[in-house]
Amino acid sequence: MKSASTKRRFASVLLALLLLLSLVPVSASQPDKPEIYAESAIVIDYDTGETIYAKDTDSLRVPASMTKIMTAYIIFEELEAGTFTLDTMVPISAENARKSRDSSYPAMVPLPSGGEVSVETLLKLILIPSASASCIVMAEFISGSEEAFVARMNQTAQRLGMVGEYENCHGAFPHYLTARSVAILIREFIDRFPQILEYTSLPSVEFNGKTYPNTNKLLTDHYYEGCDGFKTGTIPEAGYCLSATAVRDGRRIIAVVMKSNNDTHRHTDTATILDYGFQWLDENSFYFDDIADHWARANIERLAETGIALHTRGGKFRPYEPITRGEFTAMLVSALGPRGALDALPEGTTPQFTDLDDYWAQAEILRAASPGLVAGTGYGAFSPDSAISREQAMVILNNALRPPQAQGPTFPDSASVSPWAQQGVNNITALGLFSGGSDGLLHPGGQLTRGEAATVFCQILDRL
Repeated sequence: MKSASTKRRFASVLLALLLLLSLVPVSASQPDKPEIYAESAIVIDYDTGETIYAKDTDSLRVPASMTKIMTAYIIFEELEAGTFTLDTMVPISAENARKSRDSSYPAMVPLPSGGEVSVETLLKLILIPSASASCIVMAEFISGSEEAFVARMNQTAQRLGMVGEYENCHGAFPHYLTARSVAILIREFIDRFPQILEYTSLPSVEFNGKTYPNTNKLLTDHYYEGCDGFKTGTIPEAGYCLSATAVRDGRRIIAVVMKSNNDTHRHTDTATILDYGFQWLDENSFYFDDIADHWARANIERLAETGIALHTRGGKFRPYEPITRGEFTAMLVSALGPRGALDALPEGTTPQFTDLDDYWAQAEILRAASPGLVAGTGYGAFSPDSAISREQAMVILNNALRPPQAQGPTFPDSASVSPWAQQGVNNITALGLFSGGSDGLLHPGGQLTRGEAATVFCQILDRL
């Protein structure tokens, strides 16, 4: 058992850390939020799905012709499945030819009764001038009826985590979605079928001797640099809606506005929140071009913002690589040292290692070695470039944090913990800093990755 004085010393260290950490900004930098006319709006980071800007983004609203995004998505699913090709000719029934001339189904793009039109042409008519009857043609071609196609739309929406319900395949009549749901769908669309941007970026389409302009005027009259789609929506119940995506400096964002008050404002609203999104990215980008899709991205960026030693190379963090003994020790000292935690540790004789001359983390390693947080690997060496195991990292953290002795959770492979590491593993797992993997195993002898280490140190900053 720890003595009462030891427990008090541990509590004082935790209190000091809490006070110091309260002074460290951990939230993202926020530019001034813009004022827009739209009643609902959202901007998300395409790489991560993170919400950058939101205004009443989860209220159900009428999407109008933004409905056609889901119709086009299902067409691409069928193209991927090989059900048909872009060159496949689709028959046009007399009824759908009539609907293509009926103002109840905007936009009107007349189709030839009894004729045939290619899948690619119909896709362009759906996405560019927003032809509603062309949606019905493809819905019936794919599912046999519009009703069956709409059922598939809703099944797909549910699978993607969207909120709302489709009642038709074109949006000429009201149904309801959230702005967030539209953004989710566009992100999934671009990720799965990036060739969609070849269509949504077209300024116009030629059909039967007539030019039909793209209703998304961020490509033309309200030109926005980097915009390459996506889709408008307008009926009285919806107001003026616009979804758009743009890319700058290799970073893509997605914006959706719903129920703006006129055509001009839906475009200026969208341009305004796109500007906000790119400004936000500029102010919250933290150096690394290899972590966009990594599960620990937020933790890695937080440590970078906080000034933790991360030993990057050429702008890359290398999250999947094993972290070395030197890197882990430098991360430890730079995380706890400035926050007073190491000052409470007793000083000892600093060992001299034979393999640290001119090593980039020499000072941090020696500082950690003096109170006995880390030790050499034998024969006077520290082996700073050797990968550290999970149990070795837990022992070092146990030495630094000095938590009360505890019996940590038991894992199916707990018997494989080295005897010398057992108490440290127990103490640190009891704190919740390490847990089992997807297979339920602790893997104490396995190598700790740099991404995992970043997450551990963020947990330390949160819990102490």
